[in-house]
Amino acid sequence: MDELTASARKEEAERLRKVLKCSEAKQMPALAEHLAFETDESAKSCLKILKIAVADRKATPIKP
Repeated sequence: MDELTASARKEEAERLRKVLKCSEAKQMPALAEHLAFETDESAKSCLKILKIAVADRKATPIKP
């Protein structure tokens, strides 16, 4: 494996780790997995989306 490929793999693994291990991912695992595996968003962007989604979920009462 060349150095460029190894670097890209390391960066992607770090992105996945940041998205899937954040506290918001524990609250919304399906969204975290979607953002991690089905998008090319940066970890920073994914974390922002997850924080907004968690805050929105807490602010909106669940109707029975």
